[in-house]
Amino acid sequence: MLLEKVNSKNYTHEKLLGWISALPGTTKSGNAPSRFNKGDVLMHPIFQHPYILIRKLKDGSWVCGLITSEPECSEIMEPCKSRFFSDNYFTKVQFTASVPIGRFMGVFGNPKQVKEYGEKLQKLFA
Repeated sequence: MLLEKVNSKNYTHEKLLGWISALPGTTKSGNAPSRFNKGDVLMHPIFQHPYILIRKLKDGSWVCGLITSEPECSEIMEPCKSRFFSDNYFTKVQFTASVPIGRFMGVFGNPKQVKEYGEKLQKLFA
């Protein structure tokens, strides 16, 4: 039944792999860095969406932006331009985290876009 649904929607191979890798327990344990950096992407355990670390604040907490793979989401700001997150979109959702939580998914791979996205979010909420 699941295969029928997947085949009826004509999803790309890359999109399906992205969804599968986002499922809990599908990545190797121990691949999380000991120290997080700007551009790291984690899976938020409550929102069940990836998020990116945009900027570390003086108190050690992080400004984060939510990422979605749903192209019809009304909160989309712009498409992600990274070879690792190419079928995803940056959203207008910004939040802070005192410590990064969730499963580490990797590094975004386009620091220029991370910087520009952070600036756009800052202007949006100024």
